[in-house]
Amino acid sequence: MNLKGKVAIVTGGARGIGRAYAEALAGAGAAVLIADLLEAEGAETVKAIEAKGGRAIFKSVDVSNEASTQAMAETAAAELGGIDILVNNAAMFASLKGGAMADISLERWDRTMAVNVKGPWLCSKAVAPFMRLRGGGAIVNQSSISAFGMAGMLDYTASKAAVIGMTKSLATELGRDNIRVNCIAPGGTATEAYSEILGGRMEIAEATAKSKQLIAEIMKPEDMAGTLMHLVSDGSKFVTGQTFVVDGGRYFLG
Repeated sequence: MNLKGKVAIVTGGARGIGRAYAEALAGAGAAVLIADLLEAEGAETVKAIEAKGGRAIFKSVDVSNEASTQAMAETAAAELGGIDILVNNAAMFASLKGGAMADISLERWDRTMAVNVKGPWLCSKAVAPFMRLRGGGAIVNQSSISAFGMAGMLDYTASKAAVIGMTKSLATELGRDNIRVNCIAPGGTATEAYSEILGGRMEIAEATAKSKQLIAEIMKPEDMAGTLMHLVSDGSKFVTGQTFVVDGGRYFLG
């Protein structure tokens, strides 16, 4: 796959799946802006990409803030030459420690929706004019299999279901501009955030993968990258408005 001359933005790209996405895009030749609030991890990811001959920059971005997302888009255009790809990966997750509906505070609910739902909207809104200047582009939103129903974490589940609906609406609105919008819904993945949710007990995630997935092993962040790369490439030029479940068959089993 050749993405030379392309410019990508990956929100939440400092670690986990976002970092795997950023590294894959850079490895294919794209210049990558890593947008995150985790500055130290973001700088480390930039160094890792540069060490392999890629091009990347980091920008501190709060995806729930319109001025911040607009500055993100303007920085990508000014410093990297334009915007062709947006990966809306940033999300509230690690800090959401399960709990019944009645135990979720109003503050937590509002912050989850601000990052997980308003964030992809604001980022898409910010980059769309720059993609039109390039003759089109690709937006990939990150949902989750929790969008299809999960006990606990009602705010997270609702936000990820909203992302699927947003994907279809954005695809409809932006299609005539040759901007494709698709969605990835991962299952359990061995990330820092997942480890934090489990209190560091990743053996729980591994046991769940073995008992509830058709492919009985826990996914790694890099296992997600192939789906992303397909969705941003010309190999999927007629694919838009779709949600791709990547979960080793867990959702399939019900």
